[in-house]
Amino acid sequence: RLPMVRLSQADRQYVAKALQPIHPKLSPLKAVALIRGDSGAQGTGFLLQHLGGIHLVTNAHVVRGSARIEAVQIDGRPIVVGDQMEMAIDGRDLVRFPVSEVAGGLVRSPELKLGEPCYALGNSGGLNVLTPLPGRMVGAGPKEIEVTCPFIPGNSGGPILTARGQVMGVATYISRSRKEWWAQGTRFANVRRVAVRLDGVEWRPISLSSFKKANAILDKVKKDIAVIERWKNIIKANPRHPDAKDLATKLIRMAAGLGSGVSGISAVSRIPFLQEDAAQAGKYNKELQEELRKLLRLVRGK
Repeated sequence: RLPMVRLSQADRQYVAKALQPIHPKLSPLKAVALIRGDSGAQGTGFLLQHLGGIHLVTNAHVVRGSARIEAVQIDGRPIVVGDQMEMAIDGRDLVRFPVSEVAGGLVRSPELKLGEPCYALGNSGGLNVLTPLPGRMVGAGPKEIEVTCPFIPGNSGGPILTARGQVMGVATYISRSRKEWWAQGTRFANVRRVAVRLDGVEWRPISLSSFKKANAILDKVKKDIAVIERWKNIIKANPRHPDAKDLATKLIRMAAGLGSGVSGISAVSRIPFLQEDAAQAGKYNKELQEELRKLLRLVRGK
């Protein structure tokens, strides 16, 4: 059993001082930015200070597919970011860009409390205006919190803030309402809104351009899978059609090409945000090979 580490009062004061923000705390309206990617995607980001550094924080899905992004504060001043960024290692939908030419940033809330009033602040609907959306924190997990702030697309990447202007999490996704009988009459019958937590995150350096390249490979594989599924279902519905054998053979060749694409995904699966999608594509490809062999036997009448 390892001995417990005990800190003296002086040591605790030293650690607390080291963790205090060294840059000015900005008001939320000055720290939150409108984000637009060259892919056409729009969202929200915010300046956050932590351990002496300042970063522009947003969701990975906001910058996904973009080679360049523009971030603008509400006074029209740009926040200059480059190609280099960091991504959450554990797959959380989070990225951050180092910034230097800014006056300060927001700080994280030191604790989270169920029922605490909060509000989302972001680019609701992509209209290039920041809108505060009040609510409460109604659920908590290791990596996420659930809030009732009625955020919508465009708010992604924006902060969920306490009444004191401290960051509780990052507005990330909306879960569809449940239609099952047991959900009726409960809040689970309505849409639910989830924010990603910022505490406990470890970051991995990555470039925006490499993220875009990996995402392009993944998108191509997804499109190929959609085509394969469509033709596979057509052949299954008409196995005795005169062209079924030729179509099945072509489908097998297409699946071989899909395998090459999956290999490409494997090469870039070190990108945490894409790992789950890459794993699903790899699993699909393995199952597809056996399924196509059965399909070919079916059209041959064996």
